[in-house]
Amino acid sequence: MKKMKNFKKGFLGLFFLASTLYPLPSTLLYAAFEDIGLGAGSRGLADSVTALGDINGVLLNPAVTGGARKFETGVHFEAGSRTSLGPADFNSYAFNMALPRMTYGKLGTLSLLGRYNSQEELSQKTLGIGYGTWQALKTALGVVDFGAGLKVLQAAAVKSGDSGMGFGLDLGALWRADSRHNLGLSFLNVNSPSFKIDAADDRAPFTVRFGAAETTEDYTLTMDVARRAAAGGYPANFSLNSGFEYVWRTYRYGLFCSRTGLSLAGRASFLSLGIAYKHLASELAYSLMAPLTGAILPGHALSLTVRFGDRDIESEYERLIKQEIKYRKDLIGALDESLKRETLLKDELNSLKVEIDALNDKLNAAREQKAAVVEAREKLEVIVERQRRAEAELKVLEEKRRRDKLNQVQFDFSRDWQAYLKLKSGGAPKDVLKGSLQRLISQYQSTGIDISQATIELQQLVQ
Repeated sequence: MKKMKNFKKGFLGLFFLASTLYPLPSTLLYAAFEDIGLGAGSRGLADSVTALGDINGVLLNPAVTGGARKFETGVHFEAGSRTSLGPADFNSYAFNMALPRMTYGKLGTLSLLGRYNSQEELSQKTLGIGYGTWQALKTALGVVDFGAGLKVLQAAAVKSGDSGMGFGLDLGALWRADSRHNLGLSFLNVNSPSFKIDAADDRAPFTVRFGAAETTEDYTLTMDVARRAAAGGYPANFSLNSGFEYVWRTYRYGLFCSRTGLSLAGRASFLSLGIAYKHLASELAYSLMAPLTGAILPGHALSLTVRFGDRDIESEYERLIKQEIKYRKDLIGALDESLKRETLLKDELNSLKVEIDALNDKLNAAREQKAAVVEAREKLEVIVERQRRAEAELKVLEEKRRRDKLNQVQFDFSRDWQAYLKLKSGGAPKDVLKGSLQRLISQYQSTGIDISQATIELQQLVQ
């Protein structure tokens, strides 16, 4: 709770700091390789993804890819009218991928990206490789991850064909305070690579970005501030970016996400609106960016992201149900057979008891006849031995029946647990999941089976 209050105080402080430092519109800038978000998801949130754990935010913070635990890839197109420094009519084509890896016993993610940006007078090509850690530094205040990226940059004049090449270095860090709150810090184009094109010097501006994000099952709230160094003969630039995403869940047809964002910067302010459809391991997203200054010429972005390695939950659930039905039939058959055998043994024990009583009476009556007594005693010992064996066999069968009943309860719990997992994967609210787990634990906690996975899941939900 204390960390939550400190996070919200920092979030509000960030907003007021940005409001104080926000500059008046300045001279139009055309510096190369500005910090523009990758894809419709980032643009739909007005590029406020420095603290958001999404692989498409790698251009704004190389540390955000560390949380990817599946191979992911995406393709992106944008017809834009605003960059981070001002108006610009450009088309952008990009791809990226994230490959989780284990390096020296530590988990992390290798990222690759390529981007081609064409304007009326300038074309830009970016090829980058980066690495983000996963849970690199664990502290009492949360988990800190780090990332770095190396970019090969080429800028060329469209008319003259003159071009220049350089290398850019990006550094970033991501602090995960808890499962909902993140803070991100990145330094882009640390070495400020320069390009001399048509006798004019230009450079990729050194940029510092700081962001915060709050993520729940239903919504995501983000805010970034960015400071860019002077580049291409133009003064430094400052921007405030914020975004909001809400998830609309359906029972069978996946998830729909609505996004909106606002970016405030000198001559570069814009409002963004976006929508996305997520189904299984894929996401299709679209965003529209409307300028708030200058000519109202909207931009458009379209992205397709695919995550490999995820399984079809519905087909897996169907397979488990069929397997459970088969095991249930086998258990019922075993229980019926055990019940029949138990009944026969009880009848035999009753008859043996009657016979023992009769022999005892005969032994008392023939006490004076030694031979008869000895014979009856020997027969009694044989019958008692048979009784002992029958009782031992009955105990074994009763124990087997008890284990069979316990297995049946175990499979009933497995079926209910799988139903809960399907409910969870369908995007049920947290309160519904908690209620379902509480009923499940209450039903099976005194049956003697292992329900630790349900209790652990309930503890995680309560936290």
